[in-house]
Amino acid sequence: MTDDAARPGSRVDELLAEIVRVAARHTGATSATLRLHDPRGTAPDHSVTAPPGAGTPDGPGDDDLEVPVRAHGTGIGTLRLRGRRPAPAPPRPDRALAEAVASVAGPAIEHARRLDHAERCLAWSRAGTEIATALLSGTASDDVLRAAAARVAELAEADAVGVLVPLSGDEDTLTVTAAIGPGAEDVEGVRIPLAGSRLGAAHRSGVPRLLDEAIARPGAPKGGVIGELAGGYGPTLLLPLGRPTPLGTLVALRTRDRAPFDPAVLEPAAAFATHAAVALELVRSQQRERRLQVQGDRDRIARDLHDHVVQRIFATALALDRIGRSLEEAAPEVAGRIGARVDELDGTIARIRTAIFQLQSAADPSATAVRSRLAEVVRSITDGEPLRPALRIRGEVDDLPADVVGDLIAVVRELVTNVVRHAGATRMTVTVTAEGGLSAVVTDDGRGLPEVVVRSGLVNLADRAERRGGRLTVSSGPSATQIEWTVPLPG
Repeated sequence: MTDDAARPGSRVDELLAEIVRVAARHTGATSATLRLHDPRGTAPDHSVTAPPGAGTPDGPGDDDLEVPVRAHGTGIGTLRLRGRRPAPAPPRPDRALAEAVASVAGPAIEHARRLDHAERCLAWSRAGTEIATALLSGTASDDVLRAAAARVAELAEADAVGVLVPLSGDEDTLTVTAAIGPGAEDVEGVRIPLAGSRLGAAHRSGVPRLLDEAIARPGAPKGGVIGELAGGYGPTLLLPLGRPTPLGTLVALRTRDRAPFDPAVLEPAAAFATHAAVALELVRSQQRERRLQVQGDRDRIARDLHDHVVQRIFATALALDRIGRSLEEAAPEVAGRIGARVDELDGTIARIRTAIFQLQSAADPSATAVRSRLAEVVRSITDGEPLRPALRIRGEVDDLPADVVGDLIAVVRELVTNVVRHAGATRMTVTVTAEGGLSAVVTDDGRGLPEVVVRSGLVNLADRAERRGGRLTVSSGPSATQIEWTVPLPG
């Protein structure tokens, strides 16, 4: 049996312990061992011995008795009874009693297995409902995906879990948006090429899979990142989020010294992934609908400003201008004051037209796809470079005003370019957070920025921050650099 089939504290383990106690007590054996076989033959047999300190016999002895344990005519294990007890106890275990115990044990074990499986399915179902409810209640999707990874780690008894999604519209690359397990903080944001990997095949198929080994084929092109992340792990559970075009893939891993995942976990885990995918797609649809509503409101406001407000101000300015001209000879001072007011109205019209342009620019759907634009900026600059980039995005960055997005994209582009050109780094992390304020933090493990770059190359970024009431801070050393661009968001 695998870890899933008879985990400590499960109904199966409790039943096995009781069976061997009864067998030893009623057959006159000094110890009893019940060994259940893994039906796939991919995991060690599961053994329980009573009394616990007796040890598991390696082979039959002269005084041992071994009988098969069957369920519905199929062998599922063996019951081995060992040794003599001191006189006046019977010299050998009683075969008839042993066979009677085995005949009852088989169906009882199968029944306990079914109950355990039903409970696990119920736990997966409840977890899927919890994740869907959290998504639909407005909880930030990144937080919910991290919670989903934690639930998968718990229910699948995995050592590490990651949620991988495409961010830049590039279906050949997934980004780790949430992770649970050792080094999770370092893994989040890493981009994983799918070419030549079993992860890529599973993601594109939309079909859950179990793998007994690493998710990258040895020697696969661009498989180095997967190999690095999955180093030390073996048994793998892949759960695509939806089909035919998955929104992402959940990857659960166990260390190499552990048994493979039980195939019985596939069905409830796939249902969990479907729950999460449907809720995630619904949330994204709601977000798109809200953005369309906002865009519609902006279009309407822009039209009203142009058709009514601007035209009325313009007509008022023309009327005042005519009045001012008529007073130039009789009351030149009054005419001058009127002319100044006309100039102010002209300036107001210019500012309104600028606002109209900004409203119409913000209505462009491409302007709100901030996550994709950030991912594309990082990808385009780092492709082909000996650098492993990671992009982490927290908060609802897609709801940022268009002018703020423009500054953010420019800042990230400049900072990433500086790392590639000057830092000589092997790792870089870009963290964008929109929670209360907006920050873009770029860290790398390079040799630090040259003084000329700090003095001149970052002046523009500092100016962008100061214009918005923010700041740019630089922490540069011989082996690491962190640059943080922070601005407040409009209230």
